[in-house]
Amino acid sequence: MTNQGKCAVCGVAASQKCGGCRNVVYCGKEHQIIHWKKGHKGECKCYEVATNDTLGRHLRATRDIKKGEIFLREKPFIYGPKVASAPTCLGCHRTLQAPEPPQTNFYKCTRCSWPLCGPQCERSTHHIDECELMTARKFNAKIDYNPNKEQTGKKESAYCVILPLRCILLKNKNPEAFARFSQLEDHLNERKDTPLYKILGANLLTFIKTVMGFSEWSDEDVLRVAARLDTNAFEVRQVATGQKLRAIYPNAAMISHDCVSNARHTFDAQMHILFIAKQKIAKGEIIATSYTQPLKCTLMRRQHLLQTKCFECTCKRCSDPEELSTFAGAILCSKCKIGKIISTNPLDNAALWKCQLCPHEIPAKQINWGNGAMVKEIESLNKKSPRVFEEFLHRYRDTLHEKNTHVLQVKYALTQLYGNAPGFQMHEMNDAAVKRKVELCQELLDIADILDGGFSIFRGNLLLDLQEALVVQAKREFEQGLLTKTNVQEKLAEAMELLKEAVEIMKLEPDMQEVLKERTQQLANELEMD
Repeated sequence: MTNQGKCAVCGVAASQKCGGCRNVVYCGKEHQIIHWKKGHKGECKCYEVATNDTLGRHLRATRDIKKGEIFLREKPFIYGPKVASAPTCLGCHRTLQAPEPPQTNFYKCTRCSWPLCGPQCERSTHHIDECELMTARKFNAKIDYNPNKEQTGKKESAYCVILPLRCILLKNKNPEAFARFSQLEDHLNERKDTPLYKILGANLLTFIKTVMGFSEWSDEDVLRVAARLDTNAFEVRQVATGQKLRAIYPNAAMISHDCVSNARHTFDAQMHILFIAKQKIAKGEIIATSYTQPLKCTLMRRQHLLQTKCFECTCKRCSDPEELSTFAGAILCSKCKIGKIISTNPLDNAALWKCQLCPHEIPAKQINWGNGAMVKEIESLNKKSPRVFEEFLHRYRDTLHEKNTHVLQVKYALTQLYGNAPGFQMHEMNDAAVKRKVELCQELLDIADILDGGFSIFRGNLLLDLQEALVVQAKREFEQGLLTKTNVQEKLAEAMELLKEAVEIMKLEPDMQEVLKERTQQLANELEMD
């Protein structure tokens, strides 16, 4: 029997639930529309803010959230250039291109001299207030195009003051908005002694208090603004528009971290942040995203989180010495040659490491040194040569087991190189290389199911790579007489199922639309072959 409630508008018995929050009911569509316009639009959420001692404020599901469902969509509260940014327009936030001859420099704002796209961006609502203040304070920016240097990608540290200034200007312009910003966590005490904040202590404080005239602001209050941005801002990359910036989304900022998360985010063309359930999220479950890379081991993830987000993760994966049976951080024992050396306490980055099967021990400092050396070696590998990555795996086969963090990262790199590297395009690869790509994708998909499953971008990329390799493999085996026409059709149908899943995962990623469309059409044509 259908659960009955009272219509939120007229109070009669009703059973038609709101499709968003599932918390209110209506007697019909008409009253649902009325209630939406009366204010339910702003209240309709499938999550609530909760608090505990470990996570502080976080979001918890108030109903079951389906796998693949968009459960949060939020427009940016405030945004601007990153701390170090390539020359960027302060009006539309596009990365500035080299000036076209006969011009030799960027277009400059006629009042404050910051580089802009053109006169239209001088009137941008983003730039007006800061421009008026800088003009009144007789400040002129000094960022110029230099044709004698590599301009593309060159970062300008001067942009570090823009977003903090915009936040500070909110205090008088929109006190309510500033109060909301002030509620965000800052972790200033943990950041104060870092190299970045020692630099900010000189540059940002001088600019805000002396140059811009906010002398009534204490040093701590100014740095707290910067710390709130560093703790809560999302990096937004809009390839279509050439925008690379950071933005604050207050609701999204309250989503907690877990190294095996149940949610991920993306951005639409209007810079709204969209959170998608990677797995089914049950009512009452904590909603979590991940601030780290899934293939990194616990020691590396926890160090990264402590440095960038100022907290020590204690999630299920971090607490498990075996990392959910993957042993991603473990190395093979050099004494017994059989056991794996794992941390005696993964929640203590300095804890002793010990073999599971014999008495051999290694201090954490040595494990850290080894990880650092491996990272440097991998970074130095020729990014256009699958062979050197394969040689790395062979070289360390007696030290690093098949699911070690460095091995997994090299294997993932190989899935990208096979099919894309010079001389290793899909049509150029021999049968062994195609088979190797298939095996690597299948192996990593098994890992993804443990560490980053469901609707994750990691799985989506692997599915696309596997699908492409399977199609090439099937066609070649048919040409070699190893498969019948029926067998080929079966393999192509299997590839289509993989592609359909990848499309479902990636359909909200703006930069993937053309790739998905072309890949689907191409495979559909293959399936229709005589």
